[in-house]
Amino acid sequence: MLYSYLMKNALKNFKVWLFTIIMSVVGVGIPFLILVITLNVPDAPIFYYPALHGAFAAIYLLVGFIWGDLYVANWRRKTKKWDDKIPDEIREKAWIRHWPFYLAAATVFLVFISFEIVFWITGSYPLL
Repeated sequence: MLYSYLMKNALKNFKVWLFTIIMSVVGVGIPFLILVITLNVPDAPIFYYPALHGAFAAIYLLVGFIWGDLYVANWRRKTKKWDDKIPDEIREKAWIRHWPFYLAAATVFLVFISFEIVFWITGSYPLL
C-alpha cells in the first residue's frame, strides 16, 4: 500500500513533468522532422513516420525501467544491503527516475495509436 503512495508522491515533482514534456516533444517531433526533410528531398522514398513513434515509445519504456533500477542497484552496491528492504526515500527517488520515461512513452504511444487508427480508416497516414 505504501508503494503506491510513493508512486503518487513522485508525480507531484515538477521535474518529472518537465522531463516528460521535453521527452514527449522529442519523441513526437523527431519523426515529423524526418518526414519534413524527406518530403523536401526530390526522389526520396516515402518515410512512414508512425513506425518511429512506436520505436520511441518502446525505447522510452526500456530506458525508464532500467534508469530507476540502476539507481536502486547503485544504492544496494554502496550500502552492501543486498537482501534488506529498500527505504522509502530510495523507492521514491527511483520512481522519480521511472515516471518521466513511462509518461513520455504513453504519450508517444497514444500518438502512434491515433495515427494507426487514422490509417485504418482513411488508408493513408496524416501529413502524407
